[in-house]
Amino acid sequence: MGAQGGGEPVQSVDHLVSEIDHLFGYGHFVRPGKLILLMHDEMFQDRFDGKTKLTNLIAALKLRHYAFGTIPTYDD
Repeated sequence: MGAQGGGEPVQSVDHLVSEIDHLFGYGHFVRPGKLILLMHDEMFQDRFDGKTKLTNLIAALKLRHYAFGTIPTYDD
């Protein structure tokens, strides 16, 4: 994941959702069924319409019944 040479995003929201689905299908996490997703990828920068892409990512994951939490609730 991330940018190549020119600083442009190299993946789409759909591709990221697919990668997340794959990770959950594989199931090897520090905490079973929990994933920390760091949102510093180039695709979420303002110059690449990052707010819209992040909104679309969250909506797509919610449609797949993923739940969201915060770091303080990670171990619950």
